[in-house]
Formats: sequence, C-alpha cells, structure tokens
Amino acid sequence: MIKKTRSAVLADKRSFLTPSSPPLDNHMDEIAEASEEILGLVVILKTLSSTDATRDEYEGRLYGALTHLDHHVKPAIKEWDRVVDRMPED
Repeated sequence: MIKKTRSAVLADKRSFLTPSSPPLDNHMDEIAEASEEILGLVVILKTLSSTDATRDEYEGRLYGALTHLDHHVKPAIKEWDRVVDRMPED
C-alpha cells in the first residue's frame, strides 16, 4: 500500500484558490489524494520489469486511480466555473 503524505493546510481566505464551495472543496481533496496515489504507483511501476508478477496489480491500481481522478476533475472544473461566474466583477 502506498503511504499517503497529505496533511491539512489552512488556506488564506483572501486567496482566489480557497475552495469557494463545499463541492469544490471535496473535489480538490479527492484530486490531491488521487494525484498522490498516481505518483506513487508510477514510481513503483518504473522500477518493475515487464515480467514482474506484481506489475498487473499495480497497473490495475493505476488505472483505478486515473479513473478516480477523472471522476473528480470534470465536476471540479464545472463547479469552479459556476463559482467564478457568480463572482462580482471588480
């Protein structure tokens, strides 16, 4: 299992990158988690030979992590656009 290294970070509330809605906050957390998983799996796969017995398992996990990432990126972009569209123009 790949050890997760993510920790909580307090965002500056004046920052544009502060999650502006609970759905966006959730998607951003999931994107960060999936990205960590993908990076870890890529590192492992780069060290395995093509004949390694565990390669199929790691490739399957990588596919699952990429699918999970895709599942959260698309709605995050939609939610981000919705939030930005509602912001006042200064």
